[in-house]
Amino acid sequence: MNLRKKSRPEYLVDITPLIDVVFLMLIFFMVSTTFNVSSSLKLDLPSSKAKAEQKKVEQVTVSINADGSFYVQDEAVKDSDLRKRILNVTKGNPNMRIVLRADAETHHKRVVYVLDTLRGLGMSKVGIATVAPQDEN
Repeated sequence: MNLRKKSRPEYLVDITPLIDVVFLMLIFFMVSTTFNVSSSLKLDLPSSKAKAEQKKVEQVTVSINADGSFYVQDEAVKDSDLRKRILNVTKGNPNMRIVLRADAETHHKRVVYVLDTLRGLGMSKVGIATVAPQDEN
């Protein structure tokens, strides 16, 4: 008489590689995700086929809406206070990146006024915001 129980082989499932893969996927998706910074101002930006460079840098946004009003960091600014407001926001740093967001219907002289003001402050890193054109298929 055999009193010994038949031993069954134990099957162990090692989930360590699964956890490693899940964490790697999580890190990949976190790093590759881009966050779209949107403004509260409604502007109809002109379109451009050039691809924008995506970098995370400190920048100041100067906006001009269709009627020609100026906004610095989404705060309304009078023409006479534009220079002072830009100096306050940039802390006088001439290497600060400036993004100019002008409505497509804005008069050209308003854009030139802002560019001239920035040049007078020694700001040379100025970019103009555009949107990608819609496919006309």
